[in-house]
Amino acid sequence: MATKSFQTDFKFSKKSAQNLANAIENSRPTEIKSSKHSKNIKDKDTIRSIMSSFSEK
Repeated sequence: MATKSFQTDFKFSKKSAQNLANAIENSRPTEIKSSKHSKNIKDKDTIRSIMSSFSEK
């Protein structure tokens, strides 16, 4: 649910819509590299074990 300030402050005008279109056209893909090693876990039992270890602390 939007608040009144959100509805008031973020209305698009012809100029702001054109600026947004220009920004999208001129944007370039970014490369995000993680500095931490990560591993995808899909096994529900492993996920439960990890999550329960947080609640034990």
